[in-house]
Amino acid sequence: MELYWLQDFLALVRTGNFSKAATERHVTQSAFSRRIQALEDWVGAPLFDRSGHPVELTGAGQQLLPIAVGSVEPLLDFRASMRAHAAESAPTVTFLMPIPCSAGIFPALLARVNREIGPIVGRGSVKRIDDVAERYASGEADLALSYRHPSLPRPQGFDELEVIEIGDEPMVPVCAPQRRGVAGYVLPIVPGAPLVYLPYGRSSFIGRAVDDEVASRVAEVRPQKLFEDPMIFVLKELALQGMGVAWLPRSTIERNLGDGTLCRVGGVDWDIPLTVELLRRKKKLSPAAESVWTLLAAGAAPARPVLKSATTGARRPVQVRA
Repeated sequence: MELYWLQDFLALVRTGNFSKAATERHVTQSAFSRRIQALEDWVGAPLFDRSGHPVELTGAGQQLLPIAVGSVEPLLDFRASMRAHAAESAPTVTFLMPIPCSAGIFPALLARVNREIGPIVGRGSVKRIDDVAERYASGEADLALSYRHPSLPRPQGFDELEVIEIGDEPMVPVCAPQRRGVAGYVLPIVPGAPLVYLPYGRSSFIGRAVDDEVASRVAEVRPQKLFEDPMIFVLKELALQGMGVAWLPRSTIERNLGDGTLCRVGGVDWDIPLTVELLRRKKKLSPAAESVWTLLAAGAAPARPVLKSATTGARRPVQVRA
């Protein structure tokens, strides 16, 4: 017997109408009717006389009513108190991360952790990506998240850490729609019509990655610098206002692409690849942090190291077999 059957039963008693009760219970009328029938099958007798309007309780239904009233609310109250206690006593795992992670990657990661090994309370602290590894290595959090771009050296601090790749976060070129569903810009660009590009600036890791990729792949660019060292959310708002094309992390714009407030510019071959990495110190963590690491490390790839070329000094990615 399911608790929600008794909740359905009480809703039908209150309303006397299958349609109204189904609406109250947020299910279709046919599904609601099947659930009432399942309860009646479990009891072994009809609970409602369906011949009149409103429907009325049968003798069996009248006997069940005080039992349902006395059971449902106390059970719901008990469950709520147990869940509240579990949340209050749940261990906390602290994370250090770049600002973009806090909007997309981190909430999804925390939801997965709580579904599979929770309850765990996550506490996030956001820093510039260039500072994450060094500050994490100094002991600021239990675990850390970072981004990796194949053409750029990692910031300082990674040598003392264990690093795994846990996902991809492509930077997607987007702009406001010119008309519904149609982007205001195109890639590749039309000759004579330079791309109006909203840059991050060279002071940030993501800014360097995006600027370098755009410079190498787009022939005519007109940077639209409207904010000194803008963050992801500033560029997103400027793109929403129709000020140009911005390359933004996919997780931060999925809803906008879905509702049409932003449009993709060009195909997926214009995305700029970023890898999401999980960082830990090479020593024992708290039990909760170890559980999170174990969960996320299952099936994850070792981080790809970068080596300097002997001739140019440039860095190139080296594939490592898992």
